[in-house]
Amino acid sequence: MYFALLAAVIAGTLIAFQSALIGIFGGQVHPFVAATWVHGAGLLFGIVGVVVGRLGFHVETVRQAPLGLLAGVAGMLLVTAIAVAVGGSGLATTLAIVTGVQLLVGFTLEATGFLGRAVAVDPVRIVGAVLIVVGVVLVASRSPAATV
Repeated sequence: MYFALLAAVIAGTLIAFQSALIGIFGGQVHPFVAATWVHGAGLLFGIVGVVVGRLGFHVETVRQAPLGLLAGVAGMLLVTAIAVAVGGSGLATTLAIVTGVQLLVGFTLEATGFLGRAVAVDPVRIVGAVLIVVGVVLVASRSPAATV
C-alpha cells in the first residue's frame, strides 16, 4: 500500500511537470504536433527501457490485451488537450479541472464495474469528491481565462 501511495504522489508530480512543459510546447507549435513529439520521446524512452531491462517486447503481448493500444490513443488526445488547456486557462486551472474530472470518471468506472470489479461509492467518498469539485470551481473561477 505504501508503494502504491508513493507511486501516486510521483505520478501527480510528473503530471504537473509534464502539463507545464506540454503547455509551453503547445504554445510554440500546433498542440497535436507537440503531442506527437511528446509521445515519440516517450516511445523512445520506453523502447530503451525495455531493451536495457531485457523485459521482452513481443507482439503476442498486444494480442493478449489489444484494448491496451487504446490507452496510447487516449494519451495522444490527453496530451493534445492539455497543450490547448494550459495555454488557454493556465496550469493550475487545467490541473484542477483534469483532477476533478478524473475523480468523477474514476468513480463511474469503479461503480459500474468497468474495470472488472465494482467498487461501492460510499458517503465519505462522495463528500470527498464534492469537496474536490468545489475546489475545482474555486480554482477555475480565478483562472487567467476567467478574469480576462
